[in-house]
Parts: sequence; structure tokens; C-alpha cells
Amino acid sequence: MSDASVCYRAKWLVPVDQPPIEGGLLTVAAGKIVAVGENLSGQPPIDCGDVALAPGLVNAHTHLEFSNIAQPLGEPGMSFPVWIQQVVSQRRAAGELLESQKTAAISAGIEESQEQGIAALGEITTIPYSLAMYAAEAGVVSLLELIGLAPERCEELIAAAKFHLQSAAANDKRAGLSPHAPYSVHRDVVSAAAQLSAESKIPLAMHLAESREELELLDRQTGPFREMLENFGVWRDDAFSAGTRPLDYLRRLSPAHHALVIHGNYLDDEELRYIAERPESLTLVYCPRTHQYFGHARHPLSKLHPTGAALAIGTDSRASNPDLALWRDVRLAAQIFPEIPASDLLRMVTLTPAIALGIESTYGSLSVGKAAKFAMFPLPANVPLSQLPAAMLAVEPQAR
Repeated sequence: MSDASVCYRAKWLVPVDQPPIEGGLLTVAAGKIVAVGENLSGQPPIDCGDVALAPGLVNAHTHLEFSNIAQPLGEPGMSFPVWIQQVVSQRRAAGELLESQKTAAISAGIEESQEQGIAALGEITTIPYSLAMYAAEAGVVSLLELIGLAPERCEELIAAAKFHLQSAAANDKRAGLSPHAPYSVHRDVVSAAAQLSAESKIPLAMHLAESREELELLDRQTGPFREMLENFGVWRDDAFSAGTRPLDYLRRLSPAHHALVIHGNYLDDEELRYIAERPESLTLVYCPRTHQYFGHARHPLSKLHPTGAALAIGTDSRASNPDLALWRDVRLAAQIFPEIPASDLLRMVTLTPAIALGIESTYGSLSVGKAAKFAMFPLPANVPLSQLPAAMLAVEPQAR
């Protein structure tokens, strides 16, 4: 092994894809893991002390463009459509900023994430943008946001989607697509994006069943969302059919290579079963602190967990979350759902979102060949295996 290789030893090594290893050794070289459980460096290991060394976290869902917001928009418990209007106002104001200022906000979000032990992010990218906003080492999967309810815009949006994927491939960036939400993008765009995903083997992300107002819009074409769309001048009588449900969108998403169903706060039992039966193509992403901010009904996470569904946790953005510290969302989830093992919650911010975002060959576990990016959890002295999960939940991770 090269002299450039280094071995680390930790009280606990938590690979995620195998059981924790006490006194675990990890050898890295040239920014990659070259051995798990053994020292190939030819030198004594660097002792990290009483810590749990885990893979760098993967934030399944965020909007980095809002990373310069000091506090969430609006007030806790506010109407979701009213909040959306504040987001639109924020974006319109940001659209007048220099590209360098938008890049600065994104860079700040990436830096904050890295400080919190986050190695990769599922980032919703909005037009206008430059792929240069995302540093090569940031682990960003750039999911281009597609917005447009008018059917005559479908061709334009799919052309933009294809250009985004081509540009990302040409610039060695990771990319995907995000048909935004049922109230903001035509259903035919969702189907076309899913087809592109299957053909190009890239991820999709779509906000779905996020609020009761969304369900009312889909079912009856009434309520605050319709009023909002009319105020924006984009309402279309032909955009929805009476009796439409989130299930109709899940069916459009399921042919994708992989689709992240963002939020899913108000999915019914049939829709939850649909997701549970398709872990290879659908992952539900829960954003605990954003969910709490709006005062939504209890999230169906605990219903899905026993079914073997693919589940992930994200921060969403600083527009609805005070920061991008993903582990704080995990800790809140642990408080709300104590029946879910901490090891499963860790998987929701490592291997599962890595698979959903198509980056599992680089992130998500401590495995040979993957990136040497770690989250380090300081522990009390001599924590036994039985107390390891609780000890990790009690502390803030650090990047290593």
C-alpha cells in the first residue's frame, strides 16, 4: 500500500451496510476507502478516540438557493399556500440578484452541510443557474426543477430537462429532474420526466401530498391553491380532473429509474401500500422539522417503516427549517417515532438516499471504493454496543 494511505481507528466503526465494529480500523488512500476493519497503511493507525465513525450523511432533499435566509419564511403553523406565495416572492427578488450572489447562497449551504457531516445532497436546482455553482467535491445531485401547468409548455420543459442532463454529463456533474408538484407542473411533464429518468437512469424528485390544501385542489379543484394559481394568472381549467389523487401521480412516477416522493404527509393507506410495494423505484422522503413547522398531522413514517418501504430523511430548505443540520432532523424523528430503531434512522440519511439519488457507488456506507467522507460522533467513554444508537442520537456529528 502507498505511503499516502492512512488508517483511522475509532471506538466504533459504523459502516451501515454491516454491523458496527468495536475498535474498528479504516484505511483510506487518494480520497477513497481501501480497507474496512484492517490497517493497510503500513503505519500505526490514527486513534480518533471515543467516537463513532459513520459514513458522511446524505441529505435526500434540500433547496440550497435559500441558504442565505436567516430564519424560516412566515410563521409556524401558517397556511401552506400562503407560505408558497412568500417563497415565490423570495424567488422573484432573488431573480434580480447577480448570479454571484445566488452562487454565494448555494456555497454557504454546501459549507454548512459539510460542517454537519453531510457528504452529499439531493438539491433542487432552479432556473436560471450554472452547474459551476456546485463544486465537484460537494456531492451534489442537481435535480432540475420543472414548473409549468400549461400543456403547451410541456415540450419546452422537457427540452430544458434534456439539456440539463446533457450539460451535466458533459461537465461531469450528477443530475436528475424535479417535476415540482401537482399544483405547479402539468401531469404530462411528470410522465415525460419519468420516461427520461428510465432512459437515462437518473433520479426524479417530486413534492407530493404535502398539504390538505393540495388534496382539495386535486380532488375538487377548489380551495386556497386554486385561489393562489388564479392570483398568479396560471390557473387552467384543464390542468386537473375531478377526483384526482396523489396515487395518480405515484403511478406516473413509478416507471422512473428511481423517484423520490418528497414529504408525502397526507398519503392514504392505498398510496402508502403502492410505495411500499416498489422500494426499487420509489423512496419516500420525510422532512421532520419542516413538517413540524407547518403543524401537519402525524407523518405516516411509522406506517411505512414495518413494510420494508424505502425511506429517507431530508432537511428541505432554510425557508422552512432553521438550518441544514440533517442529524437534528433525525433526532426529531427519533423523538416522534421512538419505535423506529436508531440504526434504521441512520440508514435513512446514508445508504437509502444514496441509492435513491444514484450515488451509492460513492456514498452511503463505509465500503471499499467509496469516498473517504465521514461523520464523526463524539461518545462518552466506553459506550457498549447496546447503548451505541442512543449515544449517537444524543450528540451532533462532525465532519472528518
